[in-house]
Amino acid sequence: MIKEACCLAKCLCVYKGFDFELDVQSSLPDLVIGDERRAFQVILHMVGYLLNIYDGGGNVIFRVFSESDSVGKTDRMLGMWKSNAPDEFVCIKFDMEIREGSSLSDGASSSTNSSGRRQNSAEAEGLGFIMCKKLVQMMQGNIWISLNPLGFAQSMTLVLRFQIRPSYGRAAFASGLSSEQPSSIPQFRGLRVILADDDALNRTITKKLLEKLGCEVTAVSSGFECLSALSSAENSFRLVVLDIQMPEMDGFEVATRIRKIRSRSRSWPLIIAVTSSAEDNVWERCLQMGMNGMIRKPVLLQGMADELQRVLQRAGEGL
Repeated sequence: MIKEACCLAKCLCVYKGFDFELDVQSSLPDLVIGDERRAFQVILHMVGYLLNIYDGGGNVIFRVFSESDSVGKTDRMLGMWKSNAPDEFVCIKFDMEIREGSSLSDGASSSTNSSGRRQNSAEAEGLGFIMCKKLVQMMQGNIWISLNPLGFAQSMTLVLRFQIRPSYGRAAFASGLSSEQPSSIPQFRGLRVILADDDALNRTITKKLLEKLGCEVTAVSSGFECLSALSSAENSFRLVVLDIQMPEMDGFEVATRIRKIRSRSRSWPLIIAVTSSAEDNVWERCLQMGMNGMIRKPVLLQGMADELQRVLQRAGEGL
């Protein structure tokens, strides 16, 4: 999970014009038990929250270490939360900081409240951070923001408790970032994929993950562009990855139109939905619209590989 989080954090930083530095304690346990999906979602929120405040040009430093070994234990903010984890648990601290050199974005620098008073970053945290904080507290952890002298977020810190699983070794993180990750699977190599997502950051992340698996990806920002590409005489896409929550024409409508266009052809493209919805009936609706699979956000590399493999095998694709 840490490897994927670092990979996507770097991807987002480069996209927004930031340099990215990674500092991971090499003695972290390589196997722990915890809520991987929720932890990953909170880390992505940390990245997005900080990057949206600044325009780029600075350094983003992502540190990961056990809380007991943290140099920052004297930090006044850490006094808000104390670890009482027994020996079979480890508290891991994720710290993300933006160094000097970054300029405030127009949206952040001009943020005001209803009375016309300028808001600082802590005042403008919004629902996203509040929900993240509640989620983290449910996981027996804590998350907080440290402000710069102007009152805008300079860093975010997340501390989570994980149960240690017995292991024969420790994580040699720096030398093995890409190990144990599904990459360039022969079944996916050369698979033509069209990806439709209106959110530029999400589109970049999903595209990078698909390419890491070996797919050849064309990314578009709307359902209309997706249909246009599929209607082309040169269309050779075998898989469509659709974000369900796109504006103007959502993923359900796009899937319905694709099935109508290709109804007389046996070479239907396979369709996989991507959604952040937690509703139980989403998958049923995807099936009704002729979709073949579904991936829930945040998109993880292993989860994507598993779903692609399941969909291809079920469709009898022999690539």
